[in-house]
Amino acid sequence: MVKTKAIHYINSQKGSDNLKTKNTTFASISISGNRAAWWMNIKLENFKKDWNIVLVGAHELIWLKIPANTFINLEKHFRIWEAKNAVNLVISSDPQDRYLHDLSSGGSDVDFKSFIVEKFPISEELKSNSKKSVLKPSHLKKEYTSSTSVPELKTKSQEQEIIKQDQTNITFEKLFASHLKEANNIILQDPWIRLPYQFNNLLEFCVMLGNLNNPGKIINLKVISWNLKEFLNQSKDCFEEIAANVKEMGINLTYSLEKHHDRYIETNNRCKIILGRGLDIFEKREGRFSIGDVDQRWRKCKPCEITYITRNF
Repeated sequence: MVKTKAIHYINSQKGSDNLKTKNTTFASISISGNRAAWWMNIKLENFKKDWNIVLVGAHELIWLKIPANTFINLEKHFRIWEAKNAVNLVISSDPQDRYLHDLSSGGSDVDFKSFIVEKFPISEELKSNSKKSVLKPSHLKKEYTSSTSVPELKTKSQEQEIIKQDQTNITFEKLFASHLKEANNIILQDPWIRLPYQFNNLLEFCVMLGNLNNPGKIINLKVISWNLKEFLNQSKDCFEEIAANVKEMGINLTYSLEKHHDRYIETNNRCKIILGRGLDIFEKREGRFSIGDVDQRWRKCKPCEITYITRNF
């Protein structure tokens, strides 16, 4: 269903023209990983006036209205996408998991149920009218016979893990193991492996890889990182010490000190993982003795997003 059709339907049901394309945000359910949610961006200035949100569910349209200036300090409530000058919302569509709460990392778990104006069942006629006809681009209008091979399309799938402030029960194994299990050539680019605890994160990442490895097999791990010039030799010492320690686990760790910005993991099994914070996802540990020192599940996390891209070719 498209935005204009949903707005027209609600207005016709209410006998008014309250909803317009210029005062309404529209979203359909998207699936990312195991999470079903409505994903959207709303310009910051739109919160200064009455703003409508129309959500398309499986069997209903949900009309929400946020009165003007309900949220004064937006950064205290939501994740701000500065490049777009907008609020980034991920509103849960799962009735069993924080339904209609904002799941965005960096947000304050705002519950949007109080803003519901009305719900409208989607009729079968509306469903049928909303189906899009698929047209072939003119340059693809080629007839294929049974003996003609159809070109294979290169596709990719994408998932996302959103980690909230102070969230626990997160480990490198949960985040990465299933995506790295069959890989034997891995590149980790993280410019912020500089401090002792960050090198410890790298060591724990290597241990996770070693535990996935089959006996007698070698995993080649190349780490690309950086440090200030006066500390480059110190970084080299740390990388070489870790490389020597993980060798017996079948990890062949090499490193390169290059100045880059992006943080990611890329493998030879068609997987790329975009790391919002690199491996530095855990908050500083408290006290001299902490369970989190020996078990990542007990560590509190920093808010971040991790995106998994799998190329299906």
